[in-house]
Amino acid sequence: MKQGMRVVETRAAASRGLDHDSCHSMTTDPTSPAPTVDGRAWTTPPTGPDRSFAPPPPPPPPVGSQRPTPRNATEVLDEMTEVIAGAHGALLASVDGFALAQNETMPNEASHAAMLAAAVGLAHQLVGMGGGEQLRQLVVDHDGGLLLLWPIGETRVLAMLTESRVDQTRLRRFVRSRASLLADHR
Repeated sequence: MKQGMRVVETRAAASRGLDHDSCHSMTTDPTSPAPTVDGRAWTTPPTGPDRSFAPPPPPPPPVGSQRPTPRNATEVLDEMTEVIAGAHGALLASVDGFALAQNETMPNEASHAAMLAAAVGLAHQLVGMGGGEQLRQLVVDHDGGLLLLWPIGETRVLAMLTESRVDQTRLRRFVRSRASLLADHR
């Protein structure tokens, strides 16, 4: 080892809430431009505008899928059930109880849209009762899977029927990435 260099090893402590130990060696040399971690140059993260509020990109389509980018709400709902494992039905409704779009596998029942509108209205009231201000998601966990509801803007609600094991984080990210198409009033 060169004079003036030191090796630093770090271990993640269980007290910091990590499930496993991580060990990295970091070599610093006062004459080098940047320290290296496990042989790679380490630099500080770039500074710039915070992009945390930008909608995330949608998940990639399944391998072998030739699905074009959706142009309307019905195509978005079909894409969601194709791309997200465990999602098998989707319905977009107005908050006054009318169906606006649904995917190919969702049964066409007028009462579904009315029930979704009522559920979201009630959920908004429950959010206020709980001290919150904004409804983000409503989950109905039942023996056949999940019914997930999201308000889309002020006038629409999206419902997804899924298996219990569905990746809710991925599904929520997908909904956020397609919210502008779902909220479009054309």
